[in-house]
Amino acid sequence: MKIIFTVIYLLAALIVITGFYIQVNKYLRSMVMTQALQSFIIALIAFLLGIALRQYTFFILGALVILLRTVLVTYFLASKIPKNKNYLYESKLPTTYYLLVDLAFIVVSIFIVYSISFIHIVSLIFPDSDIILFPLLLFFQGLFIIASRKRTIAQILGYIEEENSLILLGTFILPVPIIIESSVFLDVLVLVVIFSIISIEKTEHKPVEELRG
Repeated sequence: MKIIFTVIYLLAALIVITGFYIQVNKYLRSMVMTQALQSFIIALIAFLLGIALRQYTFFILGALVILLRTVLVTYFLASKIPKNKNYLYESKLPTTYYLLVDLAFIVVSIFIVYSISFIHIVSLIFPDSDIILFPLLLFFQGLFIIASRKRTIAQILGYIEEENSLILLGTFILPVPIIIESSVFLDVLVLVVIFSIISIEKTEHKPVEELRG
């Protein structure tokens, strides 16, 4: 079981790396595909927890993540990128600046939130509760993407990252009932539907402009 938990730690760290890649990536289709990889890694973590804990609910969770997030959400998002513009990107994207600001923002946010709200939370699954830092990192990465990017697709990916972080956090803290996980998936699907409507009218938003549905 220690080997499985070690692999899960490495996969959780890889999820955070995909979040940084999405942040500095200016090509929209590549960002969408990276989101699919991020969701697939979350599903893989669920499968590993199912094997380690011998609980079938984690296998159901992993299957739902692959079906709804890795496949359906990715398909809907990719379909909004014109086929004749597969390399559509955000011009003049200061990737180095965004990466440095993202790191500073995350470090400060994690220090404040974790030290105040999460320091006394004990994971019922992992012996070391510090693993909840990974979903917290992912959450603030998604928040920074929403605030810093202009493209609607990029901002939607920020929302999806936040949803992924909530699933990961709930999975690490305790086995969340499948109905709660299902509601999160439905929220994402509703968000994609809203995106399909508003993207017809506008494909870019200012960094401080709020998406409304």
